[in-house]
Amino acid sequence: MGKFVCIHGHFYQPPRENPWLEAVEVQDSAAPFHDWNQRVTAEGYAPNAAARVLNPAGKIEDIVSNYQRVSFNFGPTLLDWMAKEKPGMVEALQEADRVSRERWGHGNAMAQVYNHLIMPLATRRDKLTQIRWGLKDFAHYFGRPAEGMWLAETAVDLESLELMAAEGVKFTILAPHQAQAVRPLEGADWQKVGPEGVDGSRAYRVSTPAGDIAVFFYQGPMSRGVAFEGLLDDGARFAARIKDALPGGENPLLLLATDGESYGHHHRFGEMALAFALNRLEQDPEVQLINPAAYLEAHPPQWEARVLEDSSWSCPHGVERWRSNCGCALDPGRGWSQAWRTPLRQAVDRLLERLSAVMEEAGGALFKDPWAARDAYVDLILDDSLEAREKFLGEHQSHVLSPEEVMRVFMLLESQRWGLFAATSCAWFFDDLAGIEAVQNLRFAARALQLAGELDGGGWEEEIMGILAQARSNQPGEGDGDDIWRRRVAPAKVGPRRVAAHAAISGVMGEEPPPEELFVYDLISSGHRHRSNLGLDLSWGKLTVTHRRLGRPHPIVYAALHTGGHEFLAQVAYDPGEWDPVALEQPVEPLLRMLDQRGIRELMAKSLGGDAFTLGDLFLEGRRSLAQEMLSRTLAGEFDLARNLYDTHRDTMRFLQEINVPRPKLFEALASAVLAGELIQLLVGDPRSLSPGRLGEIVSQARELDLNLEGPRVNRAVEEALSVEVAALAAEPGDAMALERAGAILDLREALSLDPNLWEAQNIVFGLAQRLGRQNLTEGLAALGRRLNLDL
Repeated sequence: MGKFVCIHGHFYQPPRENPWLEAVEVQDSAAPFHDWNQRVTAEGYAPNAAARVLNPAGKIEDIVSNYQRVSFNFGPTLLDWMAKEKPGMVEALQEADRVSRERWGHGNAMAQVYNHLIMPLATRRDKLTQIRWGLKDFAHYFGRPAEGMWLAETAVDLESLELMAAEGVKFTILAPHQAQAVRPLEGADWQKVGPEGVDGSRAYRVSTPAGDIAVFFYQGPMSRGVAFEGLLDDGARFAARIKDALPGGENPLLLLATDGESYGHHHRFGEMALAFALNRLEQDPEVQLINPAAYLEAHPPQWEARVLEDSSWSCPHGVERWRSNCGCALDPGRGWSQAWRTPLRQAVDRLLERLSAVMEEAGGALFKDPWAARDAYVDLILDDSLEAREKFLGEHQSHVLSPEEVMRVFMLLESQRWGLFAATSCAWFFDDLAGIEAVQNLRFAARALQLAGELDGGGWEEEIMGILAQARSNQPGEGDGDDIWRRRVAPAKVGPRRVAAHAAISGVMGEEPPPEELFVYDLISSGHRHRSNLGLDLSWGKLTVTHRRLGRPHPIVYAALHTGGHEFLAQVAYDPGEWDPVALEQPVEPLLRMLDQRGIRELMAKSLGGDAFTLGDLFLEGRRSLAQEMLSRTLAGEFDLARNLYDTHRDTMRFLQEINVPRPKLFEALASAVLAGELIQLLVGDPRSLSPGRLGEIVSQARELDLNLEGPRVNRAVEEALSVEVAALAAEPGDAMALERAGAILDLREALSLDPNLWEAQNIVFGLAQRLGRQNLTEGLAALGRRLNLDL
């Protein structure tokens, strides 16, 4: 008996992978982070796994996982990215689910339809795939069947609930206005739900042709308050508002549901407000925290509901936001039109229709049941090992497939995968066709078209682009959907030769052979040669490029030339079979001796044939990396020159300062750059060579010249160096040198008024204190913890 509180967080980012590389490329709008997944993780997801609880003096008295006390779902595509890039986050979520199962008998984690498409706008087959992929992804990470499932944008129709119920899903969460009518189970008359929404203090049963499913309707006003009205500005006020809003009745439930990004990303320190509120509620004898599955078992539905078909939580017009110019916009003040949404929806729907036809025809010749094979393909998305592939084929192939047929199988399934991704909701949610979300969906569509076109002869692209031409961006320079496709989608396409060109150009300056792996491609090199003379570098050889998921090998011959500076050239062709890398050695030598660049280019083109590629043809990540390497080489000598200039004129500048004469701004910029550069080199180098004395010298010089060295690169170097030292202490608490270096880094921070993020170092030292027991910490470790703002 009591009053129950559940806070649900829907944690989600759209899939951002380049579909040809299966990697998220750098996104400048997310700076200083590599991409938006990295940024939102750092600002929100990770802080919620280690939320600070402060004492009245502002010291950290506890670090807690909010995930252990709230209901949550993470988008499957986001979880897949985390498993590769941030495995510690996945472990934190798994631990939270385990702890909540021990506490309440049911885990906090819920599943989600796979790639966040709007279910009422999908076909029955696509809905079923979304549900089955989402459930399998959940079981893969959490080691148990999901009890609940989140619908993208809570967009619902009865068919989606029917399919969820048939797959064993016990409940979902909807917005209060998505209930159309309710009544007690005893069979009373239906009561129409008014504009204020349904009573969300209980669970409801919804009957479907496949069986019943429970629905929770979250509390609307306070959920909006968390997202939009500053409730997370004060954890105490948040807790008080929850307590005041607790409903009456028998065993009532107050369920809040918000985007998980509210807690830290959208509202800085929102995770701390959430942690404080949860602590306050846990200490209240009248309140019990709970998750939906546990509440459902203890208090099964006594009422039933009818849901409002084709409704969602974020569009008052139903699901029109994802197919029409309904008026919903992130920034209505701009006056932009969303008329582009309709042709974009039509183009994606047409794509999915064509892909479905290919699945029926080509898949029918390969599989016992093409759609069952597609539903099972998520197993290979999660585990693409040879054993998993053999198991998949053994279960689904209609006959023993030839190697060529096996390649067709995976081309077909990959086209289905990227076609579904093209329907991800985010493309329509934002305000313009030229936004990164819509362009991302178009790239998914292009990849699906490319793969399916090889299976049935293609010819669809012009049809799709004809529909897209009716969609016009609000930004005059962007044009229509056809323009955006040709300018921002088509150039992103990748084939085996471009992969080979990237590998060859990336390695030529460093005299390195092609790597064994490049994104989602496996590379096997043979006959690699390299020659150089007076800054002219030439590499050539053979490569076999194989897409890991498709399994189709492409024999390729290549040559790469670096003429110095920013000029790179690669000549790449499919291997004709008789080409021998050794045969190129004799004609190359005299051309290199004479530095005959033109002759080398002509030899490359004549010997290999194929196509020429330049630095601009490299993938974005490779372009950035190679440009950085060129700059580093160029600037290495310049830094020494700058250091000499600084040393030569330092005394003069100090004298000018002493007699109150302004120093030249050029010198100040030079001095700041030199000292910051040396500081970064010291911090990111070998920790054993980090000299507290040298750090002190840099501090003294900066102070005497009144220089400000604070900046993102210096702060990041301090963060990394400090984390290395405290990690060494966690491994060996008696490491006196690591303790000394950590102290010196904090001295540096204070002396130069730097502002690094101490989050990771605080987590490590707090964990060490918990492991050893605070009373067992040496005075040195305790003092270090106090300097990190820990209450030790």
